[in-house]
Amino acid sequence: MPQPLSDDQVTYADGTAATLDQMSMDVSAFLMWAAEPKLMARKEAGFVGVLFLALLSTLLYLTNKRLWAGLKGKKQP
Repeated sequence: MPQPLSDDQVTYADGTAATLDQMSMDVSAFLMWAAEPKLMARKEAGFVGVLFLALLSTLLYLTNKRLWAGLKGKKQP
């Protein structure tokens, strides 16, 4: 069976050399995208969620410190 890819089968618009390695990377990138087309959107949503939770945790911590500041310094009999 002949090789499915060989040099100079594709002409890239940006002038990239159409080597076997370059075309192999393009095929593998396409197959990765075809397997999970919404991967980047999920990663972005997860990052935004983690930032939101970090901000919320910080605000809740500071609020807790401010609410209990008056009772923390005093000893209860």
